[in-house]
Amino acid sequence: MSTFGDIHEVGPDLATLPGFVAAGRLSPEVDWHGSWERVAGAARALLDRLIAGKAVLDVERLA
Repeated sequence: MSTFGDIHEVGPDLATLPGFVAAGRLSPEVDWHGSWERVAGAARALLDRLIAGKAVLDVERLA
């Protein structure tokens, strides 16, 4: 038996997410969006319940 995310390959789990969104089982609402460099602020906002939705961190590709 496994739970969501408890596998070695993430592909099958990631492929499941759009179906969850379509079925209303996963809310993709984003309430905070910022740079990866602001991860501490995002984490604090989530832990302090200052945001109701998800936090999205942008990770820039290094050249």
